[in-house]
Amino acid sequence: MLDTRAPNLTESIRVLVHNSDERHQRTIASAPATKTEPKRQSRNRRFREKRTFWSMLAFGLLLGGLELFIVLHYL
Repeated sequence: MLDTRAPNLTESIRVLVHNSDERHQRTIASAPATKTEPKRQSRNRRFREKRTFWSMLAFGLLLGGLELFIVLHYL
């Protein structure tokens, strides 16, 4: 990605950062100006957080059960 043969590596990095900033500002400026419902967003976020919590809990219990099975199997 970086041109290592460039005589000035810091200038290459500065150009890449500048281009990235321009691209980021362009996407923000082109976003639609309509208002979104804050309750809807928080409800979706809460639902995602709950789903993540329960999936991580189930995965942890599965791994814990597997570890307990392995330990008890070798006793």
